[in-house]
Amino acid sequence: MKRVLIAHRGEPDHWPENSLAGFRAALAAGAHYLETDVQLTADAVPILCHDATLLRVTGQDLEVGRTDWARIAALPAGEAGRFGSAFADTRIPRLADFVHLLAEWPQAQAFVELKRESLQRFGAAVVIERVLACLQPVLAQCILISFDAAVLAEIRRHHDVPIGWVLSEWSSASAATAAALAPDYLFCNRKRLPEAPAPLWTGPWQWVVYTVNDAAEIAPLLARGFRLVETNQISRLLAATDAADTGNRHV
Repeated sequence: MKRVLIAHRGEPDHWPENSLAGFRAALAAGAHYLETDVQLTADAVPILCHDATLLRVTGQDLEVGRTDWARIAALPAGEAGRFGSAFADTRIPRLADFVHLLAEWPQAQAFVELKRESLQRFGAAVVIERVLACLQPVLAQCILISFDAAVLAEIRRHHDVPIGWVLSEWSSASAATAAALAPDYLFCNRKRLPEAPAPLWTGPWQWVVYTVNDAAEIAPLLARGFRLVETNQISRLLAATDAADTGNRHV
């Protein structure tokens, strides 16, 4: 079971999201897969940040793409609204910092999402170039993902790196785009799925579902055809599946 779970933004139910500490905790718990988000700062430094602004993680209502890295690096990013002062020393990591961490865990793989806000502000070519330059030391461990199918097609034309498309909707148009793009991975929010037993689309991809925090939901999703499952609770789910495996061995 360990090889089907993805640590969604690290372990955000217990650590600030996309923090190095959260990713370390997930890896130490046995995670084989991580997922993170990348935005570019005003001076084109790739950082780990989901939102277009810094408000939720730092309390400062600043646009990532209009703020230099030096200013962002100085801001506490411990999500005080959720955690109070528990992580007051946490800072937003650069993608380069994440690369150093990933290099310490060569068996781990990372899904790196190119956020639409940065793609729109800087253009696909700049974002792709900056991100791939950072990822180069661990590129064999990485998959680039995005909601933007055109950007993924551009990556596939020019770079030898796996890609994953994140669906904005479940529709016949999306199915046609998936068939044309033929990504290595196809991501779907569990809330967008049609009711079972409606089949998943067939293709060369591996299906990924997000975000699942209930251990009881995992087996039915795998039986339906999903290969990987993203969760905010990876330590707890890994512990639960380890306990279940141990119990089964003793039956």
